[in-house]
Amino acid sequence: MGAACARRRPPLVAEGETPFWEELDRASAVPTLAPGADTAPEEEEVPEKDEVELPGYEQANHLKGQGKDKFARGEVEEAMTCWLQGLEALPGSACPKKLLGLLPGLKQEAEEEDHRIRELRVALLSNLALGSLRQKQYRPAVGFCDEVLLEEPGNVKALYRKTEALGELCAWQEAEEAAAKLQQSGEEGAKLAQQKREEWKRKQRQADGQQKKMWSAALEKENAKPKESKADDVNVAVPNGAKNGAKEVAMEAWKPPKIEVMSTFDLRKKTIRWEEEEDFCDKVWKNSIGRKEAAFFQKRALPLSLLAASALSDLDVLKTSELIVHCFLDGNIAPFSDPHDWSIFLKRCPQVRNMLVVYIDIGAIGADKDGQPPASYGTLLRPTEEGRAGDRVARSARFMGSYKEFKAHCRDLPGLVKAHVALWADVPLYGFHDDDFSTRLQALNELRSEGIPCVFTFGGEVQEPQAPPMPQKLDHFAKESIAILSLALGFRKLAPWHWNRFIVPLERGPQGILAGHAVLGVQKPGAPGVITPKAVREALKRRKIEALTAFKLPQLGGRQEQRKFLEMRDKQWQAFCQHLQMQGRVPAMGPNCDQEEKRRQMMEWQQFVGEPLRA
Repeated sequence: MGAACARRRPPLVAEGETPFWEELDRASAVPTLAPGADTAPEEEEVPEKDEVELPGYEQANHLKGQGKDKFARGEVEEAMTCWLQGLEALPGSACPKKLLGLLPGLKQEAEEEDHRIRELRVALLSNLALGSLRQKQYRPAVGFCDEVLLEEPGNVKALYRKTEALGELCAWQEAEEAAAKLQQSGEEGAKLAQQKREEWKRKQRQADGQQKKMWSAALEKENAKPKESKADDVNVAVPNGAKNGAKEVAMEAWKPPKIEVMSTFDLRKKTIRWEEEEDFCDKVWKNSIGRKEAAFFQKRALPLSLLAASALSDLDVLKTSELIVHCFLDGNIAPFSDPHDWSIFLKRCPQVRNMLVVYIDIGAIGADKDGQPPASYGTLLRPTEEGRAGDRVARSARFMGSYKEFKAHCRDLPGLVKAHVALWADVPLYGFHDDDFSTRLQALNELRSEGIPCVFTFGGEVQEPQAPPMPQKLDHFAKESIAILSLALGFRKLAPWHWNRFIVPLERGPQGILAGHAVLGVQKPGAPGVITPKAVREALKRRKIEALTAFKLPQLGGRQEQRKFLEMRDKQWQAFCQHLQMQGRVPAMGPNCDQEEKRRQMMEWQQFVGEPLRA
């Protein structure tokens, strides 16, 4: 590869000699690439006879053709050598024109390069990128593509090959950035970017499937003997009068489903115009948790969560001109106090002309001194504007009472009663007591009868920025709610449960940060019918869930106490990092760090701050 290094050194220009660094715009458009067609080196047009002959150009073009023939015969390494020699033979090809323009004294000359040299150099670099991909040398392939893009920022082949190489290197953030640029290059680039994203998701699913099979096989061997003994126990319990050797079926204990990580690959849809610098930026939604004011997250999290749910499940709400959303909340629990900015939804969904969000507060209401509910109970409050995007408007209204009372109160407003989607904002399905549970079941039965898709968010504990790693945790009430939906009510998932990126930080938890909207799921109601609280309990009991737990509000501290705690924790973290540096170590952070070192530092951190170790 000595030739590859030598060509990057800028040539010395002899006195009186005219260099060839003139930049000319290409008259032809950037060639497009069909999926699956990126398997052959580039061809270059034969220069016209009346053009000025360039020293070294014919030799470089001949070497390019030789390399193409060798590549076609499968001699990839020999073809790479030919292309590298072709780059060496090109006049003025030791450094790309844009780099020459940055060197002192060479800016004027950089504008005089012959367009044939530039086009042939781009073709050779593109072929070298293809050859590196064929040899599975992905990092050099990225370097060759970068040199092409330095010459032609919109080169579709270079963008595609760079995206492919970064994907093979599992550099997902860089790969997604390259795919985004490829998507912006035109219709063909958008198809290629989507093709690569689907390929990445397919590979991830295959890897997950292989891992599941490995663990399943191991667990089957481990549990083979206990299963036989359990079967014997069941045989003993069968009455003497049982016919045909009938056995009781022992139901396994229910386990929460796997919660998947929300990937930006899955959120990108043609119908959604994400503002990626904010929506997909970890500095905004991950690293600033506990640092920014909670109002920032409260205004944005719920509209963006509804958008994410629509993208993950392909809900029809993205194609609805006049969108109606029924947002269920419990005013005693709701993880927000400020209004939501629903203009965020409108700006990212151009197909939605107007939207109306009806907040239905189904929480228990205390009586006044005369034993009567508040005056606003059972009344739909006047809609107010909560966002605007041009002439498109988002309004919200509020109703305090059960869902059945809401439908009866608004029966003369059919456009308001029938929702396109129901959004349950961190409402535990059992609530504080049995009456709460009955009210929630009543609403769910109504939604089942109408077949309205539902988006559910629940709370959890998430990773604190710059803190030792910890597994994200579902809270107990979220687990019970998911069990009720899947075991008793027969809801079917339209999208798997995901750890939501758009959360509302509430308070510090035992290990991380307690967050609202931490978990997101999209469910479709099962067959219509009325499910009673008794039937729910029986269904849960069959899967070893004996009793439902009454909801308890977390003990939230004051703002001043939170600020003091943050300052103290920052000082502790800085002292802990200094302690590691004195030992010649660095904080184990990021996806590529050593996992054993991560666990070790987590234990050391807990000892350092005086917290008890947890399993």
